Amino acid sequence: MDTGFPKENATNQKSRALSDSLEAENALVQPDHGAGTMILSTHALVGAALANMFPAHPVAAFAVGFASHFALDAIPHADYPIRSASLDPKIGAPLQFDRALLQDAITIGADGLLGVALAFVFFASAQNQWAILLGVFGAVLPDAFQFLHARFPREPLRTLQRLHRWAHTDVEIKERVVLAIASQVLIVLAFGAVSFGVQGGRFFSAASAAAAAFTP
Repeated sequence: MDTGFPKENATNQKSRALSDSLEAENALVQPDHGAGTMILSTHALVGAALANMFPAHPVAAFAVGFASHFALDAIPHADYPIRSASLDPKIGAPLQFDRALLQDAITIGADGLLGVALAFVFFASAQNQWAILLGVFGAVLPDAFQFLHARFPREPLRTLQRLHRWAHTDVEIKERVVLAIASQVLIVLAFGAVSFGVQGGRFFSAASAAAAAFTP
């Protein structure tokens, strides 16, 4: 006698499969508001500080700036949230031009421009400006590669992404705002002090000249 149970079981299995698929899709498109890396201006300033020590070697400046990104990401830190699933490298959703994307584009753009401006104010001179520019560029480039990897998961982006994930700390201090801000300020000051001590900088040279002028 055909009770119809096999047909009902098959229907239930299809329903469960559909439900699981929808849950997975929802998880894919929802942004992870806790995701993020150290802010770009911190990376840019540290890259500039390191590049300042190689004023006549722009390629070396780029290399140390690039390497510094992974070293800084290994330090516990906090960052502003990425609201758009299109820009979040952990999600990599298709580009959707909405309010979240616009807000993130403005925030990230302002952060990057601030870093470049401060890097040139504190470190650049006529003799090292190309080294500073390449050091800053190298320092922020890995985050751009994350965005590209989400859309083109091929080599060498795949290997760079594995390196990025391996280097990135799992410790977050985003709930402790004062500590999060202070830690990044101290990182910049530490690298800046070493850079000024080794090579000097625009403000460092100006301060030294001013002190010498007023010394009896």
